[in-house]
Amino acid sequence: MLTWYWPDDVRAVEKDLARMLAASAEDDGILGYAETPSDAQLDGFVTGVEQLVAGGGGHLLIGEDAEGVAAMCVMKTNSMPNCRHLAEVMKAYLDPRVRGTSAVYQLVERVCAKAAGLGVETLTIDVREDSKAHRVWSRFGFTSYGILDDYARVDGVSYRGHYMRHGVRELAAAVVERTRERSGEPPAG
Repeated sequence: MLTWYWPDDVRAVEKDLARMLAASAEDDGILGYAETPSDAQLDGFVTGVEQLVAGGGGHLLIGEDAEGVAAMCVMKTNSMPNCRHLAEVMKAYLDPRVRGTSAVYQLVERVCAKAAGLGVETLTIDVREDSKAHRVWSRFGFTSYGILDDYARVDGVSYRGHYMRHGVRELAAAVVERTRERSGEPPAG
């Protein structure tokens, strides 16, 4: 089980965020970098998250275990009055050492709780087609509401991207049910 928190001070975890971003380049480019990011790119990423959190436009979720930070998720909220019911999961990453555990369920559970507490009713995410992220979020019940053929380019190859959504309440219920299934408990009801 990881310890989770929503830090206000992004710089306190900047080395961990930079490490995860760099590791993601070796991990199917899951966070958008096909090659190891430069120091300037790493700093730009951390600075962007810092500005988002400090400005109140987003939230950073961190998960730690005995070895250190093992998970992160950036959720961007919408400040437009007519769209405050929407939030975007911008980046989510699990260190390989916690994959295959309950970490992804814990992450999604905490994101849902935070979103519900903020009055968010729908989460959106965009992912490269057939990526690990696409498969994971699809298993949670996210559905595509749009597809962009030229979503990402890696080494001159264009990849399709899926813009996906899920209701917060329904997603939270799906996490409870999947957690129950994983533990061998009978279905609720």
